Amino acid sequence: MDLLHSNGVLIIQHLQRDYRAYQDLLNFMSHIGDPRNIFSIYFPLWFQLNQVVGTKMIWVAVIGDWFNLIFKWILFGHRPYWWVQETMIYPNQSSPCLEQFPITCETGPGSPSGHAMGSSCVWYVMVTAALSYTVRWKDKSAVSLHRLTWSFLWSIFWIIQISVCISRVFIATHFPHQVVIGVFAGILVAEAFEHTSAIQTASLGMYIKTNLFLFIFALGFYLVLKLLDIDLLWSVPKAKKWCANPDWINIDTTPFAGLSAAMPLTVVALVPYCVHSLMRKTEKKLN
Repeated sequence: MDLLHSNGVLIIQHLQRDYRAYQDLLNFMSHIGDPRNIFSIYFPLWFQLNQVVGTKMIWVAVIGDWFNLIFKWILFGHRPYWWVQETMIYPNQSSPCLEQFPITCETGPGSPSGHAMGSSCVWYVMVTAALSYTVRWKDKSAVSLHRLTWSFLWSIFWIIQISVCISRVFIATHFPHQVVIGVFAGILVAEAFEHTSAIQTASLGMYIKTNLFLFIFALGFYLVLKLLDIDLLWSVPKAKKWCANPDWINIDTTPFAGLSAAMPLTVVALVPYCVHSLMRKTEKKLN
């Protein structure tokens, strides 16, 4: 891992040195990849356009966030801004200098990247949803338009994912391999829900039960690791110690804090869908 990390540091240094002029754009792309945007922007928008897509998106967001939590607890991924300060591979205390930014000092483990995973899963859902409309076109001109649309949307998808990944590496909060893992993990989660139709007919009670199960499982997993004397908050002291500015430390970026916030938001977000479904069933009975 030291070889992987040291090569990652070289890439971070290259980005910070040669792409300084794009700092504002990269910081913006990092905010674009923030998983919290799923609940505040993407889900409300898509729920109004298409309830099926909105429902799928919220499921993908929660399950993806849950897997991200578990992976971070298992993989124990370091973040660049503290790794360069603690590693012993650099002789004579000649550790590289990595610049930090106000959004650098996340406190949770670094692998896989939550921003990369959240961004890839939600944009995968949006792209496949948009293409589902064009795939029904039958005549030749429409087929050509579908292929053109397919190429355009997937190009946009990868441009956004690569930009989010570069932004997370640029600010020294992730190593390159961590964002790559995050992107493909998010795609796998989203693709799994492309073939899970049961989520569209689930009741509000089922949503609540699923959320409780995920939360209790994560809590139980945490307690088991705690009994094994494994400190899952090992990354917080490192973040506090090596962050250049104490005001930049984001305590709410620990994995469990993120999951705890996401679960209630998911239930609240799905209430309108369940109410609307109940109203449609009532109308059918009356008719």
